[in-house]
Amino acid sequence: MISRLRFLVLFASCVLPLAACGDLPRPFEGAGREGDPTLLELRDTNTVRVEIGEDLPEGASVHLSRAMARALRNLDIPAYSDSQIGGDFILRPNVESRLASGDAAYIDVTWVLMNPDGLAIDTARGAGELQSGYWFAQTPNGPEETNLAVPKELADKVRDLKGEKVDPAQQAYDQLVDEPARRIAFLISGDRSQLAEAPVVKIALVDFAGAPGDGNEALVRSAGALLRAKGIEVDDEIDDRSIILSATISVKPVERKTTTPLDQVQIDWVIMDPDGTELGQMAQNNVVPHGRLDERWGSVASIAAQAAVDALEGALNQVARKKGMMLKADKKTVSSR
Repeated sequence: MISRLRFLVLFASCVLPLAACGDLPRPFEGAGREGDPTLLELRDTNTVRVEIGEDLPEGASVHLSRAMARALRNLDIPAYSDSQIGGDFILRPNVESRLASGDAAYIDVTWVLMNPDGLAIDTARGAGELQSGYWFAQTPNGPEETNLAVPKELADKVRDLKGEKVDPAQQAYDQLVDEPARRIAFLISGDRSQLAEAPVVKIALVDFAGAPGDGNEALVRSAGALLRAKGIEVDDEIDDRSIILSATISVKPVERKTTTPLDQVQIDWVIMDPDGTELGQMAQNNVVPHGRLDERWGSVASIAAQAAVDALEGALNQVARKKGMMLKADKKTVSSR
């Protein structure tokens, strides 16, 4: 007789990568699998080279790139712009502009974050109005700030003590890059504080099908309870904040001869976008005594869901991060609900 523990513990493996962002983390690493893939090929504390844009007057282009580099440094991301070489990541501005009210221009900038080979990783967008004086601003004369160790608050105090005034053009461009800089910093570091107003995703548990007995409902209940216990919102009303998690279950008799009759159990978990785009899969396989799951799944559903949720949490977090959202609200937000 196969022991209870042996047939209840399910074996999981990832079989498909997330679209356009690498492989899903492999659950139960160390069980004979090779490698340690990540979803986003982003590493902490790497330098970002901000390129000079080509769709603005020269002075405005330099102001814009310097403002982005300055904003990233203030968010603890080493960044510079007055160079055409180096950088662990490259940030390129694509600018669209049109006339606005009066003598102002409306500027819409899509920042493309790339690896050194020029492969786009993600984007961040910022938009706003610039007065004509800032649009045609003089090219900054002095060198770009390079001391990355001085906090912005201290630099501001030193400037005030010296009686130096902030260039109004610099302030205008700082406002233009503030929001996209926070997103870029979040993409690189994963620090939630850099995405202050980031929405929290919610998981929709839908299309659990194929299980005999109460398996479909039991897996939904168990997965939902475990996700909520981790501080992850579960809501089957699908909207732009949703990530869909579904499961297809199969229970079939084992054909080979065994000491006691067995059933082969397979659960295919699928992560999808609200539009149905498949982002990844994870498969669980094991055997149970024949007929064990014909009626009530009981603890089998709990253990299967526990293994799946633990394995998929990292992947769900990366999906949320890719969308510019958070998987979990901070503790203060959770406790206030």
